[in-house]
Amino acid sequence: MTRETVRLRKAGQPHGDGTERDRQLADLYEKAQLCIAQRAWEEALTLLEQISLTKPDYLDTSDLTAQVWREVRLAQAYSRGSGYLERGDLDGALGCLSWVVNESPEYRDAQAKLRRAQQQVRLIELYRRGLNYYSLGRWNEAIETFATIMAIEPGYRHALDLLQDSRQRLNLVNLHSTGMAMIEDEEWAAAAEIFRQIQAVSPGYGETETRLRQAERMRALKSLYERGRKAYEAGEWSQAVDLLDQIVTVDPAYLDARRLLREAMHEKQLHYLSQEAEAAFNNGQWSEAIEHYQAIISMRADYPGAQARLIEAQRARQVQQAFTEGVNMFQGRRWLDAMVHFEEVLAMDPTYPKARELLDKASLQRSLEDLYKQAHHHLHEKNWTEAEEVLVQIQALQAGYRDVPKLLERARLQQQLGNLYAQGHQAWTTGLRSEALAAFEQIMDLDPDYRDVASQLERVQAMRS
Repeated sequence: MTRETVRLRKAGQPHGDGTERDRQLADLYEKAQLCIAQRAWEEALTLLEQISLTKPDYLDTSDLTAQVWREVRLAQAYSRGSGYLERGDLDGALGCLSWVVNESPEYRDAQAKLRRAQQQVRLIELYRRGLNYYSLGRWNEAIETFATIMAIEPGYRHALDLLQDSRQRLNLVNLHSTGMAMIEDEEWAAAAEIFRQIQAVSPGYGETETRLRQAERMRALKSLYERGRKAYEAGEWSQAVDLLDQIVTVDPAYLDARRLLREAMHEKQLHYLSQEAEAAFNNGQWSEAIEHYQAIISMRADYPGAQARLIEAQRARQVQQAFTEGVNMFQGRRWLDAMVHFEEVLAMDPTYPKARELLDKASLQRSLEDLYKQAHHHLHEKNWTEAEEVLVQIQALQAGYRDVPKLLERARLQQQLGNLYAQGHQAWTTGLRSEALAAFEQIMDLDPDYRDVASQLERVQAMRS
């Protein structure tokens, strides 16, 4: 009994204040109405109980109490039924939810949950029936039953797996019957395909493996031969060799497979050599290319393009060798020999890379070397003017060549000294002693050891004294 109930009972005693009691009853009634509106049934019952204890006939308390008790029972039954359904207790769920629906058909989602429970009961029955059909090998009935389950609830237990397996097993039965009929009709390729399908799905099914070997053995040689001949005719030598070799391994006497295999192997070797030769040719590996083309021609003299490629490779190797020799001569400063090799290269291939450039360089170096020798000869013979002319030519062709700047300076100095000496001697002879003195002094400034300029200068100086 709550404190509020006790208080109300005391308030209902004769010596109490009736007005206060009515106010309290009204307050409790209002709270009860609010709880009912909020569907707080337990709290509403407590409040209504308090009112009834104080004044049983207060307004419509009795009706409200009956209404609330009904809602409480519905809520409890709904809650239990929902719990049973979630836990898989279908009998409990059916009992509680059926009562709720009978009492209040529109109560929350009770009808939906009841239908769900009923559906689960039906699915269980269907599933059991389908398993029975499955165990008896009655595939059509099993398929129909599991398909019905899938239509109702696609994710139900293992229904999908069992449906697919039943269909697969029925398909195996049909395939096996078809395969046996094809063997009877000696349709080996089709029979092999059927039994191969069965083997892929169920390797140990019936006598499938034996039937498959039988059909495969009968059709394999013919199939391999047809493919091998097509590959041979198309020039696909590797494939032809592989296929024909399989035939010969199984049956060496099968038609003309052995002869075709020999020819295909020969052609494959030629094709391989041709590829190697072309690769070497394209990479400028002329000796290897020549070796491969010679091997090809020894195997088949009329092999397409081999003779022409061999000649071209031999010519290219000759050009390459001449160029290499030219470079070696060039690096050894053997200019004439280098020129001869580069001219040989250009005669065979006018566009050969760097040949023209190196020929021009070798020619220039040879000319410079010849001129340098001439210049030394003139210098040795003290032909200063000729030496200067040659050295100037060298400078014009290649500035800074060897020690040409130094030699040119020497030649010009000697030329200047010679001219001064001649001027001094001429002046002395004609009695122009001052001019002679100036010329000899200038020589002494330039080269004190020049000829007899020292004695000539002393003589001029003595005469002037």
